[in-house]
Amino acid sequence: MGGAVQGILSGITVIDLSRLIAGPYAAMVLADLGARVIKVEAITGEEGRHFGPPFYGDSSVAFMTCNRGKESIALDIRTPAGRSVLERLISKAQVLVHNFRPDFAETHALTYDAVRRINPTLVYYMVSAFGEQGDYRLRPSVDSVVQGMTGAFYASGEEGNPPVRIGLPIIDVASGMCGALGVLAAVMHWQQTGQGQRVELSLVDTMFNFLASKVGEYAVEQREPVRAVNLPIAVPSRHFRGSDGAWFSVSVVNEGAFKRFCAVIERLEWLNDPRYQRNAVRIANRPALLAELEAIFITRSAATWVAAFEAADIPCGPVNTVSEAMADPVLVARFVEHPEMPGLPLRMLFKTGAANPAECMNLAT
Repeated sequence: MGGAVQGILSGITVIDLSRLIAGPYAAMVLADLGARVIKVEAITGEEGRHFGPPFYGDSSVAFMTCNRGKESIALDIRTPAGRSVLERLISKAQVLVHNFRPDFAETHALTYDAVRRINPTLVYYMVSAFGEQGDYRLRPSVDSVVQGMTGAFYASGEEGNPPVRIGLPIIDVASGMCGALGVLAAVMHWQQTGQGQRVELSLVDTMFNFLASKVGEYAVEQREPVRAVNLPIAVPSRHFRGSDGAWFSVSVVNEGAFKRFCAVIERLEWLNDPRYQRNAVRIANRPALLAELEAIFITRSAATWVAAFEAADIPCGPVNTVSEAMADPVLVARFVEHPEMPGLPLRMLFKTGAANPAECMNLAT
């Protein structure tokens, strides 16, 4: 594994007992930052290894995107031999990551109190769907279920559309990033005080952070939040189709930008039109505005509009398919970790020495 931030956590060993995405992603971020991460899997391997297609050789691409930079060992932690190895790993590590349900952790002595008896200064990170307390604590769940339960399916699309799932594992990945941040804070606390720490994250809390503006809209207005692609905070801000059938996205974020926007589309009279001259009234009249804009944008190609808005310093870009995005040399150049697999979305100006990992069993003995 290469990267500008490798080595910053050199000397930190992480035992990763987690599966699927949210937990493994957090551990992978720690590996990207230079920690030695040892992934402990069942004898048959984590089920995520079989998610697909697509596969890269025999490996699931979904699995690869959450487990880059880790070492691996297979154990049956329910047997005395497997448990013995696991406890030796834990005793010499600084961080433990897991996403077991609370009942499994309790049955197999993997709660924070149980693990502290093995390693009192351990940073213990656990991620769950709904938290360790409450009536949903044992409820099985995944990203899409949490999206549905929290109202996120109604944060996309237009009024009248069926529920729309966000088509990415956004809660899992964001939870992984937030979890890694929590672990980093706990590691800093350990370095300063020598004390361990328990860090907990739930998927539902992550999603409600994304939904903060929608929940706020409901709390203030006492109604269902407005559902629109053209978000009712800045108008216009959405994607449109050009004369060639291609799509582009443009966003007007202040009145100065709206003045330049009107110049590009040759509608300077809108600056004095009581329906459009301020963002608040554009929000109120957005159906009429969108209809007019659709008729304007269909007269030129998407690329022509993108070039014109870029020249006017207005946020704008093509709406690419994945293959089109991969054909953009500027975008592809951001993939610094692997030509087909993006790494940690973080850059730092300094470099430190890389970790020098030994064999897993050397640590366990």
